[in-house]
Amino acid sequence: MRLNVWSPWPPAASGVADYAAEQLVALSAHAELTAVAEDPAAVTGLPAGVAIAAADAAPAADLDLYHLGNSALHGFVYRRARAVPGVVLLHDACLHHLVLGETVERGNTGTYLRLMRREHGERGSFVARQVARGLGGSLWPALHPLSESLLAESLGVVALSRQTAGQLAARLGRRPVLALPMHLPPVDAPARDAARRALGLAQGALLVTSPGLANPHKRLDAALRAVARLRPRFPQLRLVVAGGVEPGFDLAALAAAAGLDADGLVVTGRLAFADFVAHLAAADVVLALRFPSHGEMSAALVRALGLGRAALVSAGSPAAFEFPEGVVAPVEPGPLEAAHLEALLDTLLAEPGLREAMGRAAAAHVHARHDLADTGRTLAVFLEGLVATRATETARIAAERGREGTRLGRYVDEVRWAARELGLPGVPAAVVSRLGEVAG
Repeated sequence: MRLNVWSPWPPAASGVADYAAEQLVALSAHAELTAVAEDPAAVTGLPAGVAIAAADAAPAADLDLYHLGNSALHGFVYRRARAVPGVVLLHDACLHHLVLGETVERGNTGTYLRLMRREHGERGSFVARQVARGLGGSLWPALHPLSESLLAESLGVVALSRQTAGQLAARLGRRPVLALPMHLPPVDAPARDAARRALGLAQGALLVTSPGLANPHKRLDAALRAVARLRPRFPQLRLVVAGGVEPGFDLAALAAAAGLDADGLVVTGRLAFADFVAHLAAADVVLALRFPSHGEMSAALVRALGLGRAALVSAGSPAAFEFPEGVVAPVEPGPLEAAHLEALLDTLLAEPGLREAMGRAAAAHVHARHDLADTGRTLAVFLEGLVATRATETARIAAERGREGTRLGRYVDEVRWAARELGLPGVPAAVVSRLGEVAG
């Protein structure tokens, strides 16, 4: 099987880039691979033997695999996936910000409005007009994923959590959907004490670590309040932000408002990969909170669990559904989020034995279910099955795409969202045929 893999690649500041490069190692045992990049000259760190090509010079292949996340780094992948059907490996169930960048921010508001109407009906039209004016906030885009049109025109979809895969299967009907566990790559991580020595962190400290870029979705406002209230009981408690801070997110002001002094907060800035892993190893508790969730599965969380660290996740997020009870502890978002987080941290920090037991359960589960070679094999089998039906499915997609811009296409779009409101996975062929008669 010849496979073109489209993605941002290292050293891009993207977890998707690291994930895709790691996955190439496992896929190389099953396929002839070409990594397709927007700028091949800038790419480093790909496995030996993997060819690389520019987007406008991708070789002929049996299948295209598109890694898609909700950021502008994936623009060239999105454009190709819309033009040439392939298999979408969806890192974020919501692609709203990516689509905004490809439409509104390029001066093509009309396409954005049509997509929102097509996927979300009258409500989508209303929301789209607000978002296009910059009035949508963070919750509205998260509730309107804007991924369905792309996925419905794909040969298959890979989701990195069972929650997202189930939702997509219900929405997409006949499209093949694979729930692929987020892989755990082999990592040479130091022990906790060694990691703290290497990073200059106190051995006796209690470290609650939030990995990656700090932003409002990671609920750091609640974390800061919880840690500030717990510090009188646990004077050695520190909140560690193991990464940079998103521009415009005033973490220092939030810490001051929470009453957390400078000694209680450590912000590392963007880290080299080895130091990032060391911070996970150094932690007592890892925070992997996400609200609103864009349907993402955190690679940092999987790494932390693999290292045997106790972890807290947001209730209702893919991570809360993916892992069994006792592997992670869910925190309820909402007005009582900080209080709930405080209570869970209070228990975990006061009971080292409970933290360690939770970490052992996490490590055992992740090493059994998220092995890199196993997930690579599972993905390869799924892709090989789609190669056999590629020609037929591509022709069907082209026929349906040919309706776009026609009267019939508009009718089908209107009926599609109404059908979804009724819980139907799509528009039955008989209905399309009758609409064709009406449309002339």
